[in-house]
Amino acid sequence: MGASLFTRPFLLLLTQFLAVSTVVAFFFPLQEYLKLLGFPAASVGFILGADALAALVVQFLITPLVTAKTARYWLLGGSIVLALALFLEGSLTGELGFTTARLLQGAGFVCVVAALMPLFVLCIPRDMSGRAFGMISLVRLVPYAAVPPLFDLLGIVPSALGSVIRWAALLALLAGVLLWWLPRFPQEQEESPGSSFAGVRESLTDRNLLLLFGATVLLYAGYALVFFFLKGFGREQGISSVGLFFTAATVVMMVARLFGGRLFDRYDKRRLNAVSLALSAGAVALLPLLAHSGGLLLLALLCGLGWGVSMPLLNALIFDISQPGRQGLNQNLSLLMLQAGFFLGPLLGGLAQADGGYRLVFTVAGGFLMAAAGAVLLVKKVAVKTA
Repeated sequence: MGASLFTRPFLLLLTQFLAVSTVVAFFFPLQEYLKLLGFPAASVGFILGADALAALVVQFLITPLVTAKTARYWLLGGSIVLALALFLEGSLTGELGFTTARLLQGAGFVCVVAALMPLFVLCIPRDMSGRAFGMISLVRLVPYAAVPPLFDLLGIVPSALGSVIRWAALLALLAGVLLWWLPRFPQEQEESPGSSFAGVRESLTDRNLLLLFGATVLLYAGYALVFFFLKGFGREQGISSVGLFFTAATVVMMVARLFGGRLFDRYDKRRLNAVSLALSAGAVALLPLLAHSGGLLLLALLCGLGWGVSMPLLNALIFDISQPGRQGLNQNLSLLMLQAGFFLGPLLGGLAQADGGYRLVFTVAGGFLMAAAGAVLLVKKVAVKTA
């Protein structure tokens, strides 16, 4: 009998992941909101990436400590911290206070997601890694597809973001509340041999894993540049419906993950990954040259296809390479690299935008994505497990 992926625990974990992912998507107009608060342009890039910086530091510290046995405690505590941070961000208008709350947000968010990962891997059959991470990343995308057009539809202007994120604190608390309905796993009573500082050291000295971790940093740095700077680019170019870019891209990403799961497990994940990364790299680099709405829509479709395949495949490759007992640890290390990308991308993007405008921003983003494709190709071939 084949194992089932869509079990009750897996679906509950997906719901918790959806709740905290929706919180992050609410910050789509953050760059504009910070400008309305009167924050200096030189500070905006740092504040945009401040949550990722905090998540990067906290993730590094807690990764050896978050195991299947301790995950529930980290998830509950993280949801409370995240809710508090959101309430503060929605209430504070001073630069220091807002930046501090943004850092707190990153810490709370990463505690929740880091706790979800060792629980997720307990639900994933070994030969369904592509499908599983396709679904996990699909759920993460749903808010990014829904929130930008919803803001436009409801007439929610950037100046109203404070009120929106105060209410978003309820979603953060929901992730913790749902723990009461999550069944206990037998592995929660066992110690994980891979969850230790020695395990982290071994993973970071594995050549294949190191290349995949590097590709993860580069991928999300490029993605974050587009996510945070596209709104300002659209305003500069006089494009009023720039939110449609992420809607179209995200829909394509969702479709790719929804219907491509079986292909992810059947074919060479390295080659599929490299091709998809190169595709998104070319589309991002062309953004400044195709500023009209029709061109943006075409590039959105290409970016969506590239990102839609590459993001879950990176996680699936890491899962496939990982030794038994270290899958959860390495997924959290991957999350650490994701946070590094989300910090470095906006930080470097702010410097690039100040020096060379949006053309340079998107050129840098495209370069990151192409470098990620090269890193994936350097990974030694991984045995492909078919369903």
